[in-house]
Amino acid sequence: MKLLLVALLTITTSRMNLEEIEIVTLRKLYYEAAESKAAAVKLTSTLSKVNDQSKALLICYKGAAQMMEAKYAFSPITKFSKFSKGKSAIEKAIVKDPKQIEIRFIRFSIQTNLPFFLGYNESIKTDKEMLINSINKIDDENLKQNVVNYLLTSKYCTSDEIKRIRNWQKT
Repeated sequence: MKLLLVALLTITTSRMNLEEIEIVTLRKLYYEAAESKAAAVKLTSTLSKVNDQSKALLICYKGAAQMMEAKYAFSPITKFSKFSKGKSAIEKAIVKDPKQIEIRFIRFSIQTNLPFFLGYNESIKTDKEMLINSINKIDDENLKQNVVNYLLTSKYCTSDEIKRIRNWQKT
């Protein structure tokens, strides 16, 4: 009986660690995809089995991956198609889990980097406010540092908001 309990705990712990590693890997690929077509392709292929029934965060990363691939596409039609699919996936993820900070962070980072003419910028202010108000509630240190660093370098934060963020960094 004890052996069975130990085996179950080991399997459960291994599974949790595997999921955590996958998110860290997705984050890393997401950042690399901004500068590397190969990373964008790898991110897309890593998420190829994600569908509407998957976790909201995975759906969001898949949408982000599609948008990253749009950046590297040659044809304007392909670019717009990938952009539209990515936008749709990100918005589905938001509807599925509207309070998930990482999803809001991904959307914020995408919307603040897209050309204005694409018209996908209506949530910048609300996402930024949610991120700033939630910094001290983020338990994942890697995510917290990513959010803080991005906000501090974002041209969308006011000097007062930057001061608030820096104050949270000190605590």
